[in-house]
Amino acid sequence: MSLTVRERLAELVAINSVNASLEDGAGEAELAEYVGDAARALGADVELHEVLPGRPNVLAWIRRGGRPTLMLECHLDTVALAPMPDALQPRVADGRMHGRGSADPKGCLAAMLAVLEAAAGDPDFPVDLCLVGAADEEIVMRGSRALARMDLAVDAVVVGEPTQLRIVVAQKGAVRWRLRTRGVAAHSATPELGHNAIFDMGPAIAMLRGSIEPSLSEASHPLLGSPTWSVGTIRGGMSVNVVPDICEVECERRTLPGEDSAAILAEVDRALDRLRAENPDIRVERDDPFVDLPAIETPPEAPIVRAARDALAAAGRPTEVIGVAYATDAANLVGLGHIPAVVLGPGNIAQAHTDNEWIDLAELEAAVPIYMDLCRAFGGHKAARA
Repeated sequence: MSLTVRERLAELVAINSVNASLEDGAGEAELAEYVGDAARALGADVELHEVLPGRPNVLAWIRRGGRPTLMLECHLDTVALAPMPDALQPRVADGRMHGRGSADPKGCLAAMLAVLEAAAGDPDFPVDLCLVGAADEEIVMRGSRALARMDLAVDAVVVGEPTQLRIVVAQKGAVRWRLRTRGVAAHSATPELGHNAIFDMGPAIAMLRGSIEPSLSEASHPLLGSPTWSVGTIRGGMSVNVVPDICEVECERRTLPGEDSAAILAEVDRALDRLRAENPDIRVERDDPFVDLPAIETPPEAPIVRAARDALAAAGRPTEVIGVAYATDAANLVGLGHIPAVVLGPGNIAQAHTDNEWIDLAELEAAVPIYMDLCRAFGGHKAARA
């Protein structure tokens, strides 16, 4: 007897899949094996593709040919278990399931597995399906980047994230880089013998603010608003009685569709050149970006968007498309893989990463027929275009 979507979610939450790049992260391997075993039991063709050592993407295919192919993609990893007590012990109370990953993203994965089961049991299912569990979304999104580079023969993708079953068609991109100032260490009793790298970081940040911020409000997107930038971390010094010889910050620029990360970094470099010219004693350097995700937008007339709107209309839910400031695996699948995408799933992003993560179970259960109707509608829209 097959599991209900609630039962499936409980099993998924109980599996530790904390991103391995985080402290005490168990990685995605056990959850990938679970998804692969569940899919094989349904008769799906299953592939495991190692993205990082011991950290695979899992792909499960139901293919009969002669129909459009739709990818259902959901990341496998979660953020750290702490500070959520009993994070791996799913608990139901007041119509909600609590547990790490319940909202982000395992509710989506449970609903997508239910769709895979329906497709496996119906020879007339309107689309071929590729269910993907991807690694490393929470840190650098290397799983979806590897997936995008596989050049898979799929017509569109539904990315599972907690959107409260709203249709996300646009999202900001992100460019993140490290900035470093270098000085000379000395005893704090004789600071004149050294050069304080932390003091130098102040003018560097001020120069970037003066160069970047004035132009941000000049650009706007109807779903995403204006681009932003921030400095998120700072590290420097070894002791209060030592003049610091190094200071490092991490900067982030959130981008809009059409913005080019190379042009953004060139603007940063011009500002740093001005700083050096005005302050020859300041030694400042910029690293190559450690995150470079494109901003994306799927046109409203795309079959996958029309199918999502049809499915939500049939469920009596809002059909307006929205944009989000955060990034998802869709950034790589659209930006690198050129696969039309919507981001859609049960759960509220406000619950993601919290110390009391939960998902509304009525919304979880509603996701299954919505995904099913989306598959039917997508098959119809693609057939109409053919």
